[in-house]
Amino acid sequence: MGGREAALIGLLLLVFALVTRIATFGHPDLHIDETFYFAAGVEMVHGAIPYVDVWDRKPPGHFLLFGALAAISDWYVTYQIAATIFAAATALTIYGMARGLTSRGPALLGAGTYLTAICLFHGHGGQSPVFYNLFIAAAAALSLASIPRFESRPAQRAMALAMLLAGIAITIKTTAVFEAMFLGLFAAGLQIKTGGVSRTTMLRILGWIALGLLPSVLFAAWYAVNGYWDEYWTAMVLSNLRKPVEDNGGMQRLLILALMLLPLGAAGMVALTRISGIYRVFFAGWLLAALIGFFSVPAFYLHYALPLLVPLCALGPASLAWPRTGAVLLGIAAVMPVLFHPFFGFAETREARTAMSRLAAAIEQSKGDGPLLIYDGPPLLYTLTGSRFPTPLAFPNHLHQASESDVSHIATLSEVERLLAQRPGAIVDRTTKVTNTATSKLVRAYAKRNCRKVASEPLLEGWDIEVVVYGHCRAAADQ
Repeated sequence: MGGREAALIGLLLLVFALVTRIATFGHPDLHIDETFYFAAGVEMVHGAIPYVDVWDRKPPGHFLLFGALAAISDWYVTYQIAATIFAAATALTIYGMARGLTSRGPALLGAGTYLTAICLFHGHGGQSPVFYNLFIAAAAALSLASIPRFESRPAQRAMALAMLLAGIAITIKTTAVFEAMFLGLFAAGLQIKTGGVSRTTMLRILGWIALGLLPSVLFAAWYAVNGYWDEYWTAMVLSNLRKPVEDNGGMQRLLILALMLLPLGAAGMVALTRISGIYRVFFAGWLLAALIGFFSVPAFYLHYALPLLVPLCALGPASLAWPRTGAVLLGIAAVMPVLFHPFFGFAETREARTAMSRLAAAIEQSKGDGPLLIYDGPPLLYTLTGSRFPTPLAFPNHLHQASESDVSHIATLSEVERLLAQRPGAIVDRTTKVTNTATSKLVRAYAKRNCRKVASEPLLEGWDIEVVVYGHCRAAADQ
């Protein structure tokens, strides 16, 4: 793919990405994960250290990414714009890989399908795969480009860069390790095939391993040197061992995901029969690695399937070598998102923005000098009201979900008791049942006894569940 073609296709895909996502620009509650991480990024700009001052189990690269975006602007649309650019860049990379298997038209169809399909799988905002898919896609594209002249210096430099990019992806989402491992094994296999088992081969393989590990090692070393190793180790390892496996409809979600992926997956399988040799090995291995990553966290939410879309959209266009079968499968895969995702939901975004503004205004007018505590609700309200996180467990799920109790280095119930002892000036909650009954009894009793309901708005879950603000708490407590 020449420079002029890349520039033209890249511009086209950027415009298309903007069209598919612009209706959500300004939506303040697309998904609790991404809005929390942007709020955490704002905290980092003010000096917060991940795992110490703000806690979650995602790797440090994910925190750093959102911290960098918040440093550009604390306007939350910043991360939505960035996600659009990342999605378009990933689609361009997919086009480049598909272009090596087929002609321009089918390759462009595969790239465009990625941009619509990620929206169908809840990637219309800033979920972590929207960002790290680019690093894995770029690493895969570099690996593919290295195959014809693997022993040349440009190919070796490309492979080294691929390993580094795969290592960066792991620091954004740990499950990317399976795709990174495949790319490393593929590179090692090519090296052994072309250079034999020699000293040069071993040194190159060891170098690639070092590059893949380098980003994670640097983060771990920083935490160790600065005295935060326990917090880091707990977040990266122990918390995942402590959290029980979710059993709340995962099998039903898996069935739905399988049906949604069926047309694109079938196109990928057909395409595998139409390519041969090392390229078939590469795409089959990459798909298998992405599937292992998908099944490694058996909660099976829609956005967990986002990494699968990269190899499928790069490979799928080759199914058009069987014109009728490929056209039907790819056509269904391309049309399905248009039928089932509201690409032009401007009204929904406007309503959510208005509702969030009302909630923020109610908090600012009623919290007085006391801290804000979001027990169950949009964590972005911390940012919108200029409130700092009162606890490292600012992601509300860590406070109200039983499965998250005591998984961090902080005892959950004791932390809630500490927060209430500070006499919050306002509390945000949802009109829904939560699973951590110990903390909910304390928080809701405090709100009932000391606070007044000052606002309620429907957000995210639907009109039957509302976000409620209880304010004037300190004034009520002092009476």
